[in-house]
Amino acid sequence: MELATDSTIYIPEEVVDAVTNGIQYSDQRGWIRWAWSALVRAGDVPRELDEYDGDYASHIITFAALGFLYERFHDIYAGTEGDDELSMQLMGRDRPYITDVDVARYSERHGYASLEDLETGEGLLQEAAVNRRVDVNFRLREILGDGRLFTSMVVSGWPEPFPELDEDGEEVRVELPTNPVAEDSFDSYVADVTSNVSSEHMRAYEWLNGNLDLDRSEQSLA
Repeated sequence: MELATDSTIYIPEEVVDAVTNGIQYSDQRGWIRWAWSALVRAGDVPRELDEYDGDYASHIITFAALGFLYERFHDIYAGTEGDDELSMQLMGRDRPYITDVDVARYSERHGYASLEDLETGEGLLQEAAVNRRVDVNFRLREILGDGRLFTSMVVSGWPEPFPELDEDGEEVRVELPTNPVAEDSFDSYVADVTSNVSSEHMRAYEWLNGNLDLDRSEQSLA
């Protein structure tokens, strides 16, 4: 599965499916892919993931963290706390998945440890993804700005609109964006988002901008 219409941006299909199927909210508008492309433009991640790259596991955890950020934001935006458990099936014996050894090395390098499932791959992956989520949130704020990031995440949770019909009841074809991961893909929705902001929505905005400490994971990384 290509990550965008740009054929030079690529994530293995199995990884994309594991992340999008492992969160509780549908990402119909492709926010996870859009956010990844923002990191690509900033030079933080490669355009094409090479399974033999020494940083492959790190990039997979980054992609998972984007999905985890998306899920956590929409929990708060919807007024629920959620269980904040990572449910993505990313680990396996062979690429494109990552192994217990990959996760252990990544966690050792970054100083992460699972407090609940010591020395287990799944426990370490949970801890790594929680911490990486904080990091990518901060980085996206730097790249996109607080307002653009908030708008994109809100709009990403809206259902796709019903198709328009002509006088004969036939669906009107709408031209799709030529590049759905372009930096300005969500910019036209700013007015719609800001005109409908409740107290719960502001809570999500505060959390996204690091001003609301809901759990131990929302801490700045050293």
